[in-house]
Amino acid sequence: MSEEGSSFRAPKGTRDILPPESWRLEALYDLARSTFAAAGYAPIETPAFEHTEVFARGVGETSEVVNKQMYTFPDKGGRSLTLRPENTAPVVRAVLEHNLHRGPLPVKLYYAGPQFRQERPQKGRYREFFQIGIEAIGAPGPTIDAEVIELGHRFLRGAGVEPRLKVNSIGHPTDDCRLGYNRALVDYLRANVDDVASGDRGRIETNPLRTFDSKEERTREVMSGAPLITEHLCPDCKAHFERVQELLRAVGVPFDVDPRIVRGLDYYTRTAFELTAGGLGSQDAVGGGGRYDGLAQSLGGEYLPGIGFALGVDRILLAAGDEGPSRRSQVDVYVVAAGEDAAGPAFALACRLRAGGIGAEIDHMARGMKGQMKDADRSGARWAAIIGPDELAAGEVTLKDLKEGLQERVAVDDVEGRTRS
Repeated sequence: MSEEGSSFRAPKGTRDILPPESWRLEALYDLARSTFAAAGYAPIETPAFEHTEVFARGVGETSEVVNKQMYTFPDKGGRSLTLRPENTAPVVRAVLEHNLHRGPLPVKLYYAGPQFRQERPQKGRYREFFQIGIEAIGAPGPTIDAEVIELGHRFLRGAGVEPRLKVNSIGHPTDDCRLGYNRALVDYLRANVDDVASGDRGRIETNPLRTFDSKEERTREVMSGAPLITEHLCPDCKAHFERVQELLRAVGVPFDVDPRIVRGLDYYTRTAFELTAGGLGSQDAVGGGGRYDGLAQSLGGEYLPGIGFALGVDRILLAAGDEGPSRRSQVDVYVVAAGEDAAGPAFALACRLRAGGIGAEIDHMARGMKGQMKDADRSGARWAAIIGPDELAAGEVTLKDLKEGLQERVAVDDVEGRTRS
């Protein structure tokens, strides 16, 4: 190991989140907790890895996530396991396994944590990335769609991002709706196959809707003339989508209808939406979601409608910049020991303050008085509680307000009450 530090580096596509950015991440998680809990959503934690079949059956064998991006490995028993590339399928698996859907509906849950995809790293996109999301399971109507979308929009605004919302409906997989549309889309793509980029041609037969997500300019030109799903919706899906739009307008959530939004995973039905932000260049998506009424059945359960979203934390932090929520160290009092004899009493006072719910820090580097006062300023503490020979003899501390610059002598027993904010 060199003097500069370890020769090891974080694996490609991962990163260490360090202060002060780590405080911003915690503040974002706090905002998620308060925003979603206020609407009745409870926290859920699923394992970082699942049986591979959860994603193969839930996300879809033909999806790019399953085909190209998953971290899959056998355990010692030969079972195929996968680091979770997304969290909707695991949440639905957990709901089914623990029979949450047998209780009051909808089941409303939120999560925050890491996901893993083996894709090319780029600005704001990592192989270990963090998502915040909610899932509402069991309600089929448009009001829950509007609630989920509104919560995502409100959370992003609270995070310092002014989002642009695009919504669509991709219908139900029936002959008079999406299946009929798929046939029309495949016919169109087959007729224009020579103009479609070679890397996208395989999607024509396996997952034609995904052709709308192509980054290839040739394919994008072809798709600009493709038939649109909104022109092929069955009456029920059309009415559902119109009601979602009415509800969003009623609560002042601005949006654009974009018939080319299809989302990237196979389990979506009806409502699909995407949230983007300025300042991120061409990769401006910060999240999205939609309805997944067939997911529970694909995992071996009964019909169980659901809707949710996932938001990319890394993209949110980039887009929000200095406007995002932030937190600092929760130190309220820095206890300064002026002299070796004061070190023990300073430690005891810090522990007493912490036990009383007041953040406290002390010096551990044998700094002098000047160095400790500089460290007190660095810590973000409001108060410096100075203990020197005179204070020790009198059973007092000199309490200095680091913001106002004023100081006074107070009894040790009064420090907690005096510094409690």
